[in-house]
Amino acid sequence: MRRGPVLTLRSARPKRRRLGSIWGHDLATTLVAEKPEHHDAIERVLDAAFGPGRFAKTSERVRERGAIPEPILSRVALDDAKQVVGVCRIWRVKAGEVVYFLGPLAVDPAAQLAGLGLALVRDAVAACRAKGGNGVVLVGSERFFKPIGFSVVPEGRLRLPGAVDPGRLLWLELARNGLNNVQGEISPP
Repeated sequence: MRRGPVLTLRSARPKRRRLGSIWGHDLATTLVAEKPEHHDAIERVLDAAFGPGRFAKTSERVRERGAIPEPILSRVALDDAKQVVGVCRIWRVKAGEVVYFLGPLAVDPAAQLAGLGLALVRDAVAACRAKGGNGVVLVGSERFFKPIGFSVVPEGRLRLPGAVDPGRLLWLELARNGLNNVQGEISPP
């Protein structure tokens, strides 16, 4: 039985992880904190993953209304040629207490389906936990984010500046009882 190449992640830690095959090509990636020089390449990945419809999402309203970017907590996946192939951005917001808002999360279509998205989220969440904070909120698929520990926000606890399916509003507690006082509309910190 012929086996396809495996995606291997290289992070700042000397840990290599095997994730899966990507369209018959080896892809080794390094996860790093977002830097200003990544901006244009990140925009290309976001456009390729979401198209122009990404600007119509409610999550974009959160970012436009004064969420504070946290590039040191955000993660970018670079391939061997140092090209951006994925991104997971983190923002600081407030909903009764200061929390982190995750998104957008995007992987270049040529690098999808091998676990890179989950690896980016895990690394970004680990950075948030290390910095300290109450929790992380996002809009996304519970099925995708549940393995990392995200769950649906209890009905009525959080509001976004626009329509969102309540089953897609998720959160993850970073510190014990960190989400106890997190409630209300997500707004700038």
